[in-house]
Amino acid sequence: MSMLPLASCTSTLSLPSNKPIRLRKDPDVLHFTAGNLVFKASRLNVQRLRGGGAAQGALPKYPSNRALKQDEYAPPFGTLLRSRSGAFFSPTPTPEWFENGIIYQIYPLGSPGEDGKGGGFFGEVPADNDLTSPPKKRLLELRQWYDHLEALGVTAIYFSPIFESETHGYDTVDYYQIDRRVGDIETFRTIVKELQKRGIKVILDGVFNHTGRKFFAFKDLLKHGADWMKSPYREWYFISEGNSTYGDPFSYRSWEGHEELPELNVENSEVRDYLFEVGKFWLGEVGIDGWRLDVAHELPPSFWRDFRSACTEANPEHVLLGEVIHGDYNTWVGPAKGLLHSGTNYQLSKALWSSLKDHNFWEIDSAFSRDRMLYREMSLVNFLSNHDVARVATQLENEPQLLPLAYFLLMTVRGIPCIYYGDECGVKGKKEDGASEQRDAALRMAMVKPEDEWPAGGRELFNNIANLVQFRNKRATDDLMQHEALKTGSLQTIYHSNTELLFARISDTTGEVLLIAVNSSPEHVHPEVALGVLSKPPGTPIKCLWGDGADAGAINDEYKARIHIPPYTGRVFTLTPESPPAETQATEA
Repeated sequence: MSMLPLASCTSTLSLPSNKPIRLRKDPDVLHFTAGNLVFKASRLNVQRLRGGGAAQGALPKYPSNRALKQDEYAPPFGTLLRSRSGAFFSPTPTPEWFENGIIYQIYPLGSPGEDGKGGGFFGEVPADNDLTSPPKKRLLELRQWYDHLEALGVTAIYFSPIFESETHGYDTVDYYQIDRRVGDIETFRTIVKELQKRGIKVILDGVFNHTGRKFFAFKDLLKHGADWMKSPYREWYFISEGNSTYGDPFSYRSWEGHEELPELNVENSEVRDYLFEVGKFWLGEVGIDGWRLDVAHELPPSFWRDFRSACTEANPEHVLLGEVIHGDYNTWVGPAKGLLHSGTNYQLSKALWSSLKDHNFWEIDSAFSRDRMLYREMSLVNFLSNHDVARVATQLENEPQLLPLAYFLLMTVRGIPCIYYGDECGVKGKKEDGASEQRDAALRMAMVKPEDEWPAGGRELFNNIANLVQFRNKRATDDLMQHEALKTGSLQTIYHSNTELLFARISDTTGEVLLIAVNSSPEHVHPEVALGVLSKPPGTPIKCLWGDGADAGAINDEYKARIHIPPYTGRVFTLTPESPPAETQATEA
């Protein structure tokens, strides 16, 4: 009789079909007997699925979270598809309203703030949701900032988590309800209609990687307790033997090891269908314009491909903006491949302020190069602050003259600008300012009201940003719709030192060529730069459109020009010849 350790059996064994397999069990060893063969295996300690994402020691959550092969992409634009309901639809490219837009991020719920009070955009939002109180319609208070948003030039608001949740919004309880601490679904419908009437689109935060423990599917698992295998939702999460830190009779994978955030299994067909219906409901029934998708890089691109197809059924003009932090963004973002329309450009956004703070434009040039090599076909979202990182006014507080330059870069580099609420007023905040258990609270405090006293220099900063946005949207000439080069044009570095940076923005559609010049030092500089790469002939005038300083003249016979940049200044020049008057054109014709 053979005795084989189970772990050593690597080849396939054929067992007699007419002889049943008999099991013999003792406390430490499991025996399998089949015919004249006996298999023995020692009990294994089950590895607990404590943390997803980047949690140390976490098992791979989705082996399928890799770049798709070409034949796995969604059908190209213009392909007519039939939905499950029988309706016809076609995949659409990234909508122009998004590519040409200015996004404004609002964090509605927040965290416990000063003296234990709740924070968030509206202020005094309770830190915890009792899930029983009548809705408090704080969302209607947004009306007092409508004129503020329009004056700033905002074209889309991205609301951080706003669904019914236990605390900060990322522990979702109900994907079909607005959190009662700020309103209800009818209140939200009203706000959406009012904003859209003013030309402001609405994007919601979709936290689909994980839920809260009070989400109905996870509650059912808790209800079954030790019999969790009998729950119809046992495959909705990553459950394993063991115990959680909450004392549950099972263990489960949670986001970054935070067990208040159990991770959903989006490769389960029921989970997928549920989330697809959520996506369609808010786009189709409520009328939002897009989704910002939390930790999108942690979910397989095939999920986002199918989520986009579902969303297209509800609203062909929708946009999907993924939070992508790590790795190659091409894995999850690809408008022409049927993947996400856009992503958060962490790799460039950090350099926008830190290259100023450290007086190191080599950093931003490196970020430009990476962006140009890897993401030139994408329109990614850039930012200076958000709900997770220190506000830019705090980052640059030791040299506040650099703050307007940070916004100048945000509005002139490649990508879609996003402003975190309060930053336009010079609001400061860093995690170290919050309580030890709520370090993010200082980043998510109440928004300053338009009529209140703002931080020193706040109104001047606001006007500066609003003017930059207006300039970005300004008609360049009668023949050029807008400064298209600033919105969708390519970017080419011309020259840089530690404190001097010159780069070009070039529109392939209109031919517009802009030269952007930045000086982060307290001294006047006059760099002489080679402009041959712009393919403009000697004598081409270099006309200043933005910023103070001396006239730059024209490109000389050596294809060079000397550019004056005053201290802490950003300038924009055009190298696009003005069109001759219409009557002159007619005469020459």
